[in-house]
Amino acid sequence: MDVLSRAVMCFCLMGWMTLGWSNAAQFTSINMKRNIDKLKVHYKISKDQLFNGNPVFPKDTFEDSDRRVLMSVVLDVYLSIFGQMLNQTGDQEMIESLKYVKGKIQDLQKHYFLGRIPELRTHLQNLWAIETSDTTVQGKALSEFITIYEKASKLALKFHLKKDNRRKRRQAQRLKSHIM
Repeated sequence: MDVLSRAVMCFCLMGWMTLGWSNAAQFTSINMKRNIDKLKVHYKISKDQLFNGNPVFPKDTFEDSDRRVLMSVVLDVYLSIFGQMLNQTGDQEMIESLKYVKGKIQDLQKHYFLGRIPELRTHLQNLWAIETSDTTVQGKALSEFITIYEKASKLALKFHLKKDNRRKRRQAQRLKSHIM
């Protein structure tokens, strides 16, 4: 395997830990750990490359609602990485390990994360590709602004109220436990 593939693999695994998944042992089966260990040995990179301070997936500071979308995209990136690795190896043991790990990721993504990620990614790419210097785009954007601003404000209020309700519930629970 070329050095780049090995580096990507190790950085990905390091990203798992960087994102605060160090307690993943609660959810990771022994079989999954064995397969990842086999892959880490096969795609080994130097400690300098592994610990260069640039994780593949930097630590996030998002709220849970944003994390769900982010995590779904991270899992999608892992599927892509493992797919590339699968296409680049001829080692039967590595093929089996990669297929196993990919299957587990797909199950996790299908059951617990957003299934519409390809659709979401396309939508985001289309938004990022908008030509903001185009005068036609600017005119259309102005005519749509009030509607978009209202939607964004309602969404912000909804999240604020959810957060406020959670805080009130926690305070009530603390008060209740303090009284008893």
